This record gives sequence, structure tokens and C-alpha cells, in this order.
Amino acid sequence: HALAGAVTPPPSKSMAHRLLLAAALADGVSTVKNVALSQDIEATLRCMAALGASWERTDKSTLRVTGIGGKRKPFPELPRFDCGESGSTLRFLIPIALAVAGGGVFTGRGRLMERPQSVYEALYREQGLRFEQSAAGLTVEGALTPGEYRLAGNVSSQFISGLLFALPLLAGDSTLHLI
Repeated sequence: HALAGAVTPPPSKSMAHRLLLAAALADGVSTVKNVALSQDIEATLRCMAALGASWERTDKSTLRVTGIGGKRKPFPELPRFDCGESGSTLRFLIPIALAVAGGGVFTGRGRLMERPQSVYEALYREQGLRFEQSAAGLTVEGALTPGEYRLAGNVSSQFISGLLFALPLLAGDSTLHLI
């Protein structure tokens, strides 16, 4: 007998972060299915809302996300991003915040602010952007510019993904080189 049926794989937190951010940056409404609402995913949802995206839960594991259309928005002050204890949220959002809002103030709990962000720090200092990290939080500010970006190929994929989300939002072409 031939087997038939459908199998839903367990939710992937790594994929959920990326899908939700893509939906938040897109134009219109996106439906993201098979999302487990962990504390880390809730942190990403809070940060998406701080950028102006909105979301609603339509059932236990489905979210409808209304995106910002990849547009830079005027903010009266730097937006604040509560990343909880999610290193993924922090690393994805740092370049996105620069591209969309001209920066942001990031806070977290536990040891989140002690986690290394030197990959971004080096890139942004080269561009003359403000990058201040302490145990209390991280502030980035300035205009992320299009151009050539070089990252070591052995860094966390979170740094690479963050730039891949942010660079297409800039007015001009960029190239990301993994070295």
C-alpha cells in the first residue's frame, strides 16, 4: 500500500525570526504559519512593532503581519527595542534599525548585552556610525550607507542575515562579501 498524508515539521525558531522580519519589512499583509510563540519570537514581534509593523494571531500557530513596505520612516527619537534574552533578535534588528529608523536603542535581559557584537561594531565604525554598547544596552545611530560589506565567512549567520534584510532597503546597490 502506498502511504499518503501530510506531515507538519516542528516549528523552527531560526526560520520563524527570518520569516517574521521579512513579512514586517514587506509591503502589505503576509501570513506566517507554523510559528511557536517562544520568548525569543515574542521579542522579535515587539521589535517589529517598534518599527511600525503590526501583527495578529489568527490561530495557535499562525500570524498575519502587516509590513512597513521597506520604507525609511521618520521617528521623533530613536526607537527602543526590547530584545528580551534573544541574541537572534538583537543581531537581526541592529542593521534593520539603522536602515529603517536611523538607529535604535536596544535593551535586553540576562547576559544579552554582554554578547559580542564586534562584527557590526567594526563595520559601523568604518562608516562613522555611533555604536555604544554597555551592560545597560546598545545604541546605534546614523545612516547606513550602500556599498561594499566584508564579513568573515565563519561569523554567525545572524550577522549576515541582518545585513541581507537591511541592505536592500538602502538607496543604492550593496555587495556583501564573505571572506
